[in-house]
Order: sequence, then structure tokens, then C-alpha cells
Amino acid sequence: MTRNLSGVERTLAFGVVALAGFVGVLVVTSSQRVKSAVGLSAADSNHIAAQYQSQLAARGPAYQSPQWLKQVHIARLQRAAAIDRNVDDAPTSRDSIDAVLNAASGSYLETMLAEDGGTVSRWRGPNDSIRVWVQSQSSAAGFTSELVSPARRGFSAWNELGLDVQFAVVEDSTIADVHVTWSAVMAKPDQVGATFRVTTGAGWIVLAHVILSTARDIYTVQNAARHEAGHVLGLGHSPNAEDIMAGVTEGRQYKITDADARTATLLYQVPAGAIRR
Repeated sequence: MTRNLSGVERTLAFGVVALAGFVGVLVVTSSQRVKSAVGLSAADSNHIAAQYQSQLAARGPAYQSPQWLKQVHIARLQRAAAIDRNVDDAPTSRDSIDAVLNAASGSYLETMLAEDGGTVSRWRGPNDSIRVWVQSQSSAAGFTSELVSPARRGFSAWNELGLDVQFAVVEDSTIADVHVTWSAVMAKPDQVGATFRVTTGAGWIVLAHVILSTARDIYTVQNAARHEAGHVLGLGHSPNAEDIMAGVTEGRQYKITDADARTATLLYQVPAGAIRR
């Protein structure tokens, strides 16, 4: 049976009028310049919080987040905005970017960039740990604690690729960069998971929220977690049905393919932001 692995991966957008693509962008902006070299002014912090709440309201039922997670997100966005304003990323040469794009055979990087308007979203790296918290208790119908470990394994599988960033499972939700929660009802009937990714204006991912269905068996949940973890890293959908990042599948993708691995590796060799041929 055809399954829609993740049909509503979208992120929220600050400071933009329209959202495009399977993953939009939550761009952290401010109504005025930061006055402090250390952090944000009170006005900046309040503006980010208000924008976040406004965008959530605009999304309506397409994205629902618990109140405690909203507070965690706002605090993280405020910290990320301060960092983004004070970090001067070294430019990547055009030749280096072209070399990566020219070596993209065996991957779906070009397809992914075309769907995202030539924009790269990824974590900063190098050597960053992306802290993942998986909800261990839930009132969602069909939830069982036996789903937790498979969901965690779905993320740790990507660590074998040796990327500049690695997933690290944490028990404290307040320090996590990625929160995985459970739902008995998804946006589409055959949907197994959804990822909502948040980036800065420069294209750096700062946090993500993954929602997994409780209406599936353990193996399907683990495979869905692998798929959503790919989105968390910054990957889009693959046009190849055998890849873990395929948007729709006829069966169970149970491993990260060579194409998945190559695409993720290439993604972390180009800078975040707009990439043009």
C-alpha cells in the first residue's frame, strides 16, 4: 500500500509573506538592530516572541504545538537570533560550491535544491551535536513506551555517515534542539510523520519539531523516524522510491541508501542560504 511518509513538512516563517516548498522557513528577524554585542534588546526579544505566536496562529490546524514547547522554541529563537547577529560566517568560494554541485551525481541534491528554490538549510557544524528529545510519555491514542527506542534509533542511524553534525539523545526537553512528540491523528490519512524546521535568516537550522504517528507498528515508526531525521538535517524528498527520503513509498524503507548518504554529505559541504548555478 502506498504510504505518504511525511506530507506536511513545513516550517514557520518570520518576516516573509509567503511560504513555498515542502519545507518553508522560519526566518528569525527583528524590528530593530541589536544594541548589545552580547544578546538581544528587550524589544528584539519581544518582537521574536510576538512573531512566533503570530505565525503559529496563521498556520491554524496545519501545525499544533503544546504550550510548553512553544516556550522552549521562543527561548531558543531568541538565543539563536543573538548568535546569528554576532557570528560572521567565513564565505565559501564560488569555485568550492561549483565543485560540490558538479560532483552531485549519485545524489538527489540538485533535485532537492530545485524544489527549494536553490536554498540550502542545514545546521552550522562542524562538530555540533544536535540534541534530540523523544517524548517518553504521551496521552495520544495508541501510544506505547515501546515506540520510544525505535524513534531514537531512527536518529542515531544518521550518525554512521560521519557528517559534521551528530545526533545526541537527551532526557531534558529544555536543552533539546529537536523535539519528537506523538499524535494519533496526522494531517493526511496515510501520513506517518511530519517535521517542522526552523532556521535563521541566513539559512542555519536552529530547532525542529518532529511529530510521529501512534497508529503504526514499531518498524514503521522507526523507519519514519529515519526519514524525519533526514529532514531535520536539512534534506528534502528524494525522487527515488527506494531511498529513505522518498516522499511516498510502496513498502518499508528500512535503511539509509547510498544516495541518501551522498546527498547528506554533499549538503554539508555547501553553505546555508541561496545557492545559484
